[in-house]
Amino acid sequence: MPRLSERQRLLGNLASARLDLQLARYQDLLQTAVDLINLSDDDSDMSDLDSSNSSCNSMISDVTVDTLLSFLSTSDSSFMVPLTLNPFFISFENTVTALTDEVERSRYLSAHQPAPCAPQLQLLEEWCINDDLQKFRHKLRVNPNVFARIIQRIEGHPVFSNNSNNPQLGVPIQLAIFLNGVSHYYGNGATTDDLAEWAGVSIGTVYNCFCRVMIALLQFHDDVIHFDPMELEDQEERERAKQWVESHSCMGWRGGFLCVDGSLCA
Repeated sequence: MPRLSERQRLLGNLASARLDLQLARYQDLLQTAVDLINLSDDDSDMSDLDSSNSSCNSMISDVTVDTLLSFLSTSDSSFMVPLTLNPFFISFENTVTALTDEVERSRYLSAHQPAPCAPQLQLLEEWCINDDLQKFRHKLRVNPNVFARIIQRIEGHPVFSNNSNNPQLGVPIQLAIFLNGVSHYYGNGATTDDLAEWAGVSIGTVYNCFCRVMIALLQFHDDVIHFDPMELEDQEERERAKQWVESHSCMGWRGGFLCVDGSLCA
């Protein structure tokens, strides 16, 4: 049996409470109507008792909450008001309804505190200034000049524009998040949580950055990816890449020439 979520459990309890309140109101109104009929019977002749009881039974069998409320609203005000028309009962019923609406609309059932984070994106700029290219390449798998060229190619893509009141992150930041993610496809740095913590953004933002950058890059796929196995020049380049991979690893890894820099592009 599947386990109920906390939201489903709360909604079930509130629905049960609402049903109990409706049943209590129905029974209370029905009892009030019977009391009113009995008072009316007391004022009539004893000879009419059988016909009065028959009429009473007919009314009870056909009674509804709406008809009872309508009857009580036009009755003599000297009669006792049903308990379920008490302001406290009505307030409690309204509270159950309000809680149901709140649970259905809420994204989080408890207060959500943002997780502390210390973004490290600023280190990329510092490494460029200090000419520490090894650390820059370790994080993004490209040199700063290649990173800048990619930005020039994709920053005009409409995917990076929207009409939202919450503007997107800059294209360089989105590209840095994407390159860092695809270059760490295994190990501790592979999880979306770690990438979000590194960039100082939410997991949803990481996902959006990946989608936008991929859409923008695919626009230039045919311009930059032109591997033709029938072309002699491409065949020679592929063979050189395979030899390099074999010399730095083993014969079994010779075929992994498309991901020699660690990026997930094979």
